[in-house]
Amino acid sequence: MRKALLSIAAGLCAAGIVAGAAMAADMKPDDSLKYRQGLFKALAWQLGPVVGMAKGEVPFNNEQLALRASNMNAISKMLAEGFPKGSADGEIAGSKAKPEIWISAADFEAKLMALQTATAALAADAGKLSQGDLGKHVAAIGGSCKGCHDSYRNR
Repeated sequence: MRKALLSIAAGLCAAGIVAGAAMAADMKPDDSLKYRQGLFKALAWQLGPVVGMAKGEVPFNNEQLALRASNMNAISKMLAEGFPKGSADGEIAGSKAKPEIWISAADFEAKLMALQTATAALAADAGKLSQGDLGKHVAAIGGSCKGCHDSYRNR
């Protein structure tokens, strides 16, 4: 049952990525840069307190954790449409996106899906986690961010 639900969720995420990419085709590259930078700032805004909770620097609060996890999951599903062709580093000022995003689109989409999967897992577990269990979720989210940045973001 769980595998079937995960398969359905993965399919829906993939469909969302494709649909988001289609809608992004109508977006001007300069606008898409502002959009994706805003989403990444929002994602970092949500993740910061969660990391603080995992480290014990912020009081653990399951209600806040659930809210932030839900927000991160929603944001992760919005990212794909912020990467239309023509918005790479060198194509528009301020972009750090490598052209490899569009050359290796399937891998880029898989990396976005890894973020969506990690944030969905945290959102699903948020109401029943202890502070000690939070680290594995933070590591999964951070690892998905790092995987994409290492491959597709210029420093």
